[in-house]
Amino acid sequence: MCFRLISFSIVFLAFSLQAYAQASYKEQIYNAYVHGNMAAWARTMNAFENQKQVTVNEKLELISYYYGYTAYLVGTKKADLAYKNIAKAEKIIHEVQHEAPKNATVYAFKGSFIGFRIGLSKFKAMYLGPESNRNTSYSLALDKNNIQGNVDKANTLFHTPSLFGGDKEKSLQGYLKAVKLMELHKMTTNNWFYLNVLTLVAKNQIALEQYSAAKSTYEKILLFEPDYEWVKIKLFPELLQKIKDND
Repeated sequence: MCFRLISFSIVFLAFSLQAYAQASYKEQIYNAYVHGNMAAWARTMNAFENQKQVTVNEKLELISYYYGYTAYLVGTKKADLAYKNIAKAEKIIHEVQHEAPKNATVYAFKGSFIGFRIGLSKFKAMYLGPESNRNTSYSLALDKNNIQGNVDKANTLFHTPSLFGGDKEKSLQGYLKAVKLMELHKMTTNNWFYLNVLTLVAKNQIALEQYSAAKSTYEKILLFEPDYEWVKIKLFPELLQKIKDND
């Protein structure tokens, strides 16, 4: 009986340490995002990458780190590093598709990383665009309330010219739905993606010239996370100046 109790305690401790480590990685990624420290993001991502991801959720967590970092690399035109991260993410996406073929999030991520390939080479949009859209649509067919799927659909609607089906009114609704879902399911603490989507809401509102609404969104963001540097130092002051110029 004593041996069994010790064995159980060891197993429980191992799982507890693993859960703590994963929570720690999530917090580190959040802090890196808040302070715009992508070097710290990369270090944390690489450390998590070196751990053995056993469960589907652990693998999806790692994919989400690749997702955020790849978006940064594409935006800063660091193509070589971006392609390397895309390849790593797509390998794990393939694993998750095999292990959980009805997981809506993994199909949303698949569409996203195809989208990153388009972002790196616009001429690929003609043949990769439909594939990206199919995966995003399939994600939402599996689960209409999938957060990643709703955000990726909104991204497509926002960035696509209206002539080819883009719609900034609909993209805003998609972003807002994702925010509400994260708040409803209490997925806001140490969640960089929550801040990111709120920022997308504000940027979409600005694109629609809804400046008062965007101001309220930025105020909500800074109330939730006063240290969020991108909004605090750059985006919110830019909006306030725009509002002042339009008065």
